[in-house]
Amino acid sequence: MNAEAVEIEGLTLEQGLPAMIATMQFASWGRSTGFGSVEEYEGFLCDAAGSQRLPAVLVARRGGKFLGSVNLLTHEMTTRPTLSPWLAQLFVIAEERGGGVGAALVRACLARFAELGFSRVHLYTAAATALPAYYAALGWKTIEETEYLGKLRAVMAFDIRP
Repeated sequence: MNAEAVEIEGLTLEQGLPAMIATMQFASWGRSTGFGSVEEYEGFLCDAAGSQRLPAVLVARRGGKFLGSVNLLTHEMTTRPTLSPWLAQLFVIAEERGGGVGAALVRACLARFAELGFSRVHLYTAAATALPAYYAALGWKTIEETEYLGKLRAVMAFDIRP
């Protein structure tokens, strides 16, 4: 594991990063990103790069190398329109998984939501995987399980302390 610190910052338009993130994430999740194509998703990322509020995207790097990203959204599940805001599309490149990059992105995301004045954040993930336990270890609580996009999902919440 590289000893150099993970740096987390807002997404910018430099060096084609939105296109790279869109391609990687769409390959992993396809339409569950909320978009019908890589190009649509890239357009969202480009728009989010200029946002001062939501949506926003945080990017993790080490020594300039892209490690992962996370989206901060106002709404995510179309079946839960009253829940807001959402942590979405937490993504870490394969060779960095298990090394704390994801947890660092989650912490930075929660800090950003707190700066924006939110007291509770939501996410959903596949219920029948190790992911609910991963988020639970970071302090998230499952508030329901429901079918969404053809799969059983765990809807989770994190209460931000003032």
